[in-house]
Amino acid sequence: MTYDQLVAFLAVAAEGSFTAASAALHKSQPAVSKLVKNLEEELGLALFDRAQYRATLTAAGRLFSERAAAVIESTEALKSFGMQLAGGVEPIVRLAVEAVTPLAPVMEILRAVEHQYPSVRIELSTERLAGAADALREDRADIAIATLIGMDAARLDVARFRRVRIVPVARGDHALAQRGARVPARMLRAHAQIVLRDSAHGHDSPTINVLEGGHRWSVTDIAAKKEVILAGMGWGGLPEHVVAESIASGELIALDVPEFATDAMELFVLRRRDRPHGVAASALWERLVQSGSEGGKPAVRRTPKKGRARRTRRHIG
Repeated sequence: MTYDQLVAFLAVAAEGSFTAASAALHKSQPAVSKLVKNLEEELGLALFDRAQYRATLTAAGRLFSERAAAVIESTEALKSFGMQLAGGVEPIVRLAVEAVTPLAPVMEILRAVEHQYPSVRIELSTERLAGAADALREDRADIAIATLIGMDAARLDVARFRRVRIVPVARGDHALAQRGARVPARMLRAHAQIVLRDSAHGHDSPTINVLEGGHRWSVTDIAAKKEVILAGMGWGGLPEHVVAESIASGELIALDVPEFATDAMELFVLRRRDRPHGVAASALWERLVQSGSEGGKPAVRRTPKKGRARRTRRHIG
């Protein structure tokens, strides 16, 4: 029994097919099939019922998968511990953050990690909605700060980071801002809503605060969204820390939009359990988790009420 055999077996069990498992492992399908077949022959039992459309675990396979997952997790933890004992520092640490993440506390932490490990290169990417799930799934990020949209939390280490309030705004001289009261849905839909497009690759995810049936423009980052709104070309929700100064100066006006189903986004620090974590990545993780315990607040979600916009897909309003 080998490590690669167990990894291949668990990948097929998780993905539901040998084809999907081969894509996830970046191996050919015959190679994955051979690893699993050799494992079954060595054990003398069938782990999958191949008579069905999907690769379904047998009763023995389900029991074996629980022990196999524990072995892989322990092995990865041992690898990480060995790297720390050897003093080997990884050359790159990749952090993916949800677009609404307040960057000030993140930059403070990255400066501390840079000071501690000056030879490490930090790669920081911005993701939206299920994009962070993609980054972790595709091994493009070691750590993510994101919502749990698209995440398999059972396979991740998860810690709370921040709760970010979302404020619907328009420029001070915009017709919606001049309303001076709760804005009716028909009036909202008559003006362009500026929405943030999901960065996931092919994975469905619900929208957040996008009005169905209304006119909309889409952008790919928070800065562009704010600039379009400041130009008076539409309205939309932005993180409170992004618009606080503009609201205080009167440049932007906070709107009363009862159709917004979510008034805040809960952000978490996330990393995969089935991957070894280097010395610098572990230090970054510990600092982010500590920051969350000091600055985070319990999640408070507003439940959508009757009459609010239904979920479509892949945008943040």
